Amino acid sequence: MTKKVYTNYWVNKYNDSKKEHGSYNSEEEAIVGIEAWWELHKDNYQNVEHHRTNTGALEITYGEDNYYYRIESREISGDIPDARPKKRPAGEIERIRAQHNIDDELFLFEELAEPYQDRLIIAMHDGQKLLQYIFDEKGRPVKKY
Repeated sequence: MTKKVYTNYWVNKYNDSKKEHGSYNSEEEAIVGIEAWWELHKDNYQNVEHHRTNTGALEITYGEDNYYYRIESREISGDIPDARPKKRPAGEIERIRAQHNIDDELFLFEELAEPYQDRLIIAMHDGQKLLQYIFDEKGRPVKKY
């Protein structure tokens, strides 16, 4: 059985790259995911425009000439990943911090304040992916570990 999902991509026209942000059950949820990402990064775009392409994708421009977001519908088998991560126990968190030599100013998902966790869940919409990143104190992903 297949299911239609809406996937967010951030597109860089300058170097022709495309990064997947997350998949959602509706296009409206995907837009909210983009807005949550902007909120995490303290971006306050005043000139946001939505454009429908000939293929049916929704492109969201925000005043940056070389960058935009694209929401594409696609069919997948099964369900989209659970948005909420299964939180790891404290011992595992300490083990990961030591193993990867994570600086005290950086955090794993479970160590972030709940408002940042909530925004990240909406923005990335993939609990497993959230557990693969190290974040700064504002909940912004720094790198995968």
